[in-house]
Amino acid sequence: MRSFPTSLLLATCLLAGCRTAREAPAAQAKADCGPVIPGMEAVLKPAAFVVLGEIHGTQEAPAFAARLACHAAAAGQPVRLALELPVEEQARLDAFVAGESEGPPDSAFWRREVQDGRSSEAMRSLLERARELRHVGLPLRVVAFDAGGKDRDDTMAAQLRQARSEARGDTFIVLVGNLHARRDVGAPWNEKLQFMTHRLLEAEPGLVSLDLANTGGSAWICRGMTADTCGQQSLRSRGEAQAPGITLQKNAEDPDGYDGTYAVGALNASPPAFGATSTATPEPR
Repeated sequence: MRSFPTSLLLATCLLAGCRTAREAPAAQAKADCGPVIPGMEAVLKPAAFVVLGEIHGTQEAPAFAARLACHAAAAGQPVRLALELPVEEQARLDAFVAGESEGPPDSAFWRREVQDGRSSEAMRSLLERARELRHVGLPLRVVAFDAGGKDRDDTMAAQLRQARSEARGDTFIVLVGNLHARRDVGAPWNEKLQFMTHRLLEAEPGLVSLDLANTGGSAWICRGMTADTCGQQSLRSRGEAQAPGITLQKNAEDPDGYDGTYAVGALNASPPAFGATSTATPEPR
């Protein structure tokens, strides 16, 4: 058997990228997710499906979703961060989060005359955070699931079921308006209305739906269908005062709506990323 000089073998390995038995495995992706969220271990099970009901137009709800997604992905769970954005935005979102485009999406959706909080500065920051997490190697993707239509609860549920069918083992973290996040049926204007989350329960019996608990503050809200009804508006507190974090406990006054809450403290309005012009200030609700 022919032998080769050790120096030649070493040089060949350096050029070819040889692996050795002593070579250390690749470093696990790391990210600064911030402090652990109290109660998150109760919902971040493998392949979990967590729905975060929000008030559109705050800084805190998108930031909480980003933080929860970071902790899940940093723990090794592949994450689908599902946002109430038009499905037409999906290709732009994919390109941005993957680092294939320089700036966040800048489509007509982000420059609508009437902006309801889904196109806020905080939502753009959420997308930028998702991009950062992907850049450091965390297994995270963003999913747009608002397909529009006459019955948005139905079409949004269908989009999420489809996304789930393609990623059964992933953890889904869904950020959506808090009415869509309700598990029950019926609203003051339609007693038979089936909310998005209710429509998901058959396919996702382990789904956890959380309402946004807060101590009041402000949000960018539209009270109507015209731009002059949109603006920074005051909000009263929602839910009992509690420390920031996740609590799995049904509300005695609304036992069928949600499985629990995620508390964020005071709310601060997040205006549209582009074109904030209205100063409407309707009465607090």
